[in-house]
Amino acid sequence: MSELKAVIFDLDDTLVPEMEPERDALLVVCGLAEAKYGANPTQMLKTIDESCQRLWAQWETPIVYSEISYSVWEGLWGPSDSLGSDMGNDPETIGRYKRETWDEVLAAHGIQDVTLRDEIIERHRAERVKRLVPYSGVPEVLEQVKEQFPLAIVTNGSPAVQRFKLNESGLTDYFEVVVASGDIGIGKPRPEPFMAALDQLGVEASEAVMIGNSWSSDIQGAANLGMPSIWFNAEGLP
Repeated sequence: MSELKAVIFDLDDTLVPEMEPERDALLVVCGLAEAKYGANPTQMLKTIDESCQRLWAQWETPIVYSEISYSVWEGLWGPSDSLGSDMGNDPETIGRYKRETWDEVLAAHGIQDVTLRDEIIERHRAERVKRLVPYSGVPEVLEQVKEQFPLAIVTNGSPAVQRFKLNESGLTDYFEVVVASGDIGIGKPRPEPFMAALDQLGVEASEAVMIGNSWSSDIQGAANLGMPSIWFNAEGLP
């Protein structure tokens, strides 16, 4: 094995929890509809999932979304990229997606209320942002590892959303290199995102280690390049 010269981390559900905070934030905003109209938040969660998946697939760029693993949930709360129609994550498109999704969800529960919809959109973003908190112990670990090796992030998703997560979670300054799949146009487990980080770090695949939660995207993706890896998954699932 080559001498270790750099450490690469995944972001979502590796350093910062993703799915549980998303569900918690959605339950809070569904509670607004419950308080005003008696809607059932748990039932609304199912409707949200169905509406998000259907509307997300309607845009002109669903293939791009799929290739970079830009999720329906990130589109529902996250910031937009100023990348125009090539990525479909411009403010106009994402703003329309949020409005149409919540209009449809509320209508499915017998509610037509534009004021409530707009309140939900703003509150959802606020609730989601305040939950951008690293797993316990992550900053301390990064601090120790950074003393010995340059650190990089290789993450799937929209560049604006992923960098926003890093900033809000207080982790940006630990990393010399940040590569989001949207920067490349293709996501893990394809080699391109890994190779972009390796090039910027100035190391070979055998001289870095990949740490991530997804067996298919992180561990297998690294293995395909001959890069050592460490599977870390707080949920205990591949």
